[in-house]
Amino acid sequence: MRIHFAALDLARVRVAEAPSPLATTTFSAFRLRYGRSSSPALDLWRRTTNAVRRTAGEAAVSEEGGPPLGGLVATAPSHPVPRLLRPHQALPTLDEEIERLLSTPRSELRADLGYVAAHRPLPRWVRALAEGDPAALRRLAEAVRAHYRAAVGPYWRGLHAALCAEQAERVRQWQEGGVERVLSTMHPRMHWRPPALELPDVDGPDYHLGGRGLLLAPAAFTSYIPCDPDDVQPTLHYEVVAHPGPGVTDRSYGTLVALLGHSRAAVLEVVAEGVSTGRLARRTGLSPASASEHATVLRRAGLVTTRRWGRTAHHTLTPLGAQLLLSSPRGAVGEPCRTLSP
Repeated sequence: MRIHFAALDLARVRVAEAPSPLATTTFSAFRLRYGRSSSPALDLWRRTTNAVRRTAGEAAVSEEGGPPLGGLVATAPSHPVPRLLRPHQALPTLDEEIERLLSTPRSELRADLGYVAAHRPLPRWVRALAEGDPAALRRLAEAVRAHYRAAVGPYWRGLHAALCAEQAERVRQWQEGGVERVLSTMHPRMHWRPPALELPDVDGPDYHLGGRGLLLAPAAFTSYIPCDPDDVQPTLHYEVVAHPGPGVTDRSYGTLVALLGHSRAAVLEVVAEGVSTGRLARRTGLSPASASEHATVLRRAGLVTTRRWGRTAHHTLTPLGAQLLLSSPRGAVGEPCRTLSP
């Protein structure tokens, strides 16, 4: 597949503001079920996830009766993934993204699942989902939550930190080398040959953005997910983290906490999203004054940069801050803080 860019498309390329817990959960379901074993860490994650699912009684449920998530994930890298399970605009928590999923209009469900069904078989229960049946939507929501608890939740802070640091790095590349620097370095199996981005592992016709631009979404558990032709906002999910491993896990204090302390490590992690002082305070559970003070200390240390628009201060990572966050073993900040963990 080749994604073709016109001049207007290049002007409208942008990087996703934050990682999506729902998209990460969806992609992990594909990696759990179909991905080839490539490392001991991946095998360990699979065994652990399957053990948790068996303990919860989820793995024994039939495919036709549930859990629905298994029947909706792609069966090959080139197969489409339903848009309702890979939102291009992330919300801070999984619960918020599930609430949005539950309110998806019937017309969007029908078009979305109809496009997927044209490319691969879907289970019979998807018909009720495509008709907007509330019970089918609730079953899907519960399946997403159950899979998240087993496969993603224990690792979310580390995954979140790695994805946010990648976003900050792409913004830095953009500032230093423009959009071509970003497109030419995103993934080792993508090739930027102007005016097209080539995805050699994906079968499909040439894809023309048609002036809509392209949203670049760093992802976990997937090499890359190609765009669908009917997407209002074409989105390319590309892999940053293949699977949870020693460098992407939670539940213990890491070297970043030992270096900065829990509060400043949490501030650094949230700043990776690019936030105002007010949002930084809400996401970390700190007061605005404390959040501002911690950001000031990190800025003096060369880890954060702050720009002002009127009365609003907007904080982002510096290259040094991004590198520190990316290289921190065992997740960035240890125990999840209430406002950051989905």
